[in-house]
Amino acid sequence: MAERKRPSSVHGRLLSYLLAPLLLLLVAGVAVDHHVIVSPIHSAFDHSLSRSALAIVARIHAMPDGELAVSLPKHPPPPLRAWEGEHFFYRVSRSDGGTLAGVDDLPLAPDDHSEDGFSYADIQFRGEYVRVASYRTAEIGTPLIVTVAETPIRRDRAVHRLDVAFLINDTIQMAAVLVIALIGIRIALRPLQRLSRQIAGRPPQVMSRLSTEHVPSEVLPVVESLNTLLGSVRDSVLSQQHFMANAAHQLRTPLTGLKAQLEVLGRETAGTALEDRIALLQGGVDRLAHTANQLLTLARAEPSAHRASHFAPVDLTHLVSEVIDSVLDRALAHGIDLGADAQPAQVSGVYWLLHELLINLIDNAIRHTPEGGNITVRCGVENQHAFLEVDDSGSGIPLDERDKVRERFYRGAGSPPDGCGLGLSIVDEVARVHGGQLTILDGSSGGGTRMRIDFPPPA
Repeated sequence: MAERKRPSSVHGRLLSYLLAPLLLLLVAGVAVDHHVIVSPIHSAFDHSLSRSALAIVARIHAMPDGELAVSLPKHPPPPLRAWEGEHFFYRVSRSDGGTLAGVDDLPLAPDDHSEDGFSYADIQFRGEYVRVASYRTAEIGTPLIVTVAETPIRRDRAVHRLDVAFLINDTIQMAAVLVIALIGIRIALRPLQRLSRQIAGRPPQVMSRLSTEHVPSEVLPVVESLNTLLGSVRDSVLSQQHFMANAAHQLRTPLTGLKAQLEVLGRETAGTALEDRIALLQGGVDRLAHTANQLLTLARAEPSAHRASHFAPVDLTHLVSEVIDSVLDRALAHGIDLGADAQPAQVSGVYWLLHELLINLIDNAIRHTPEGGNITVRCGVENQHAFLEVDDSGSGIPLDERDKVRERFYRGAGSPPDGCGLGLSIVDEVARVHGGQLTILDGSSGGGTRMRIDFPPPA
C-alpha cells in the first residue's frame, strides 16, 4: 500500500516562497557590497603605493659629478608588522631602460598617461602576483621612471574581512526579516487557526452555519461553500427524520386498531382451534407496534434534532422516581425486584429524552433478567460528573458484543423474541445528545450488566 502523502501547510508554503527570494537577495546583496567596497580599497592601497613612489623620488639627488643617485638600499627592509609572504620592490630607471637603483628586472606599468603621472598594473613577478605603480618624472633634466610594487596580501585580506563583515551583517538582517515574516505569517494565519478550531470543536450533530466574522476574504468562499454543504446535509437529515417519524406515526394508528380487533377476536375464539393462532397474531402485532414506537423515539432522539437552547435543568432523582413508578407493575409481573439508589444530581438536557433513555434501559434490563432477579437504578455525582445507571442480575453481555449491541437492530444470541434491537441505540443517541457516554459494565452482584451514563460536568 502506497504511503499517504503528507499534505502541505499554508504556513510551510508561505515560508518556502519567502525563503528562496531572501536567499537570492542575500547573495545579490553580498555581491553588490563586494563590488562597492573593492574599488575604494584598491584606490586606498594604490594611493599608499603612490606615496611610496613619491618618497623614493624625494630620495633622488645629484652627485658632484652630475650623476643621479638614490639613497636607498637595493632591497629595502620589510615594513613593520609585515605579514608572511608580503614583499615590497622598487626600481628607479631611466627612459632608455637602464636601472639607476632598485631591482633591475622589475617590470614597469604601462604608460596610460594618467593625470597624476602614475600608472598601475597587476603583473606576475618572480612567481607571484604584485601590484605595480610607475611614476614618470624628471630630475635635473633627466627623465626618470620610479616603479614600486607590493604583494596584494594586505588589500586582499582587507577585502576578505569586509566581505565577511558584510556577509554576517546581511545574514543577520535577512534572518531578522525572516523572523519578522514568520511572526507576521503566524499572526496572519490566526483566523484560519480559529476557523479550524471552530470546525474541530463542533459536535457531529451540530450543523449550523459557521461564523464568517473575522474570516479573511481569501477563505470566505471556502467557508460559504461549507455552510452551503452543512445546510444541504442538515436538510437531508431532517427530511429523513421527518420521514421516519411520519412513517412510524402512521403505523401506530392502524396497529392500535388492529390490536383492538385481535383482542375482540381472541375473546370470541376462546376455547377454539383459532385461539393459538390469534395469540400468535397478537404477539406479532405487539412487536410491530413496539418497533414503530422505538423508530419514532429514535428519529426524535437524533442529535441533529436538538440544540443546546432546548436544554433545561433536569433533576435525576425526580426522573428516577417517576420512571420507576411507571414500570414497577411490569417488573413485579415478571417477578423482579426493582429498586432505586438515587442521590441528588442534576444535568442540563431534554427531560422527555432522558425519560426515554431510562425507560429503555429498564425495559432492556427487565427483558434480560430472569424471574427472581433484581434491578437497581442509581444516580448521583462522582468526580463532578453526574451519572445514571441501571444494574441488573440478568444474563449479562459478553465483552465482544458490548460494542455491537449499540448498533441499530442488532440482537444478541440471548435476546428475547419480542425485542427489536433498537433500545440501546436509542440510549446511545440520547447520551450523545447530552454530551454523555454510555458504558457497559459487569453487574455489581458479579453477574448481569450495569449500564452507566456519565454526563459532562456543568459549564
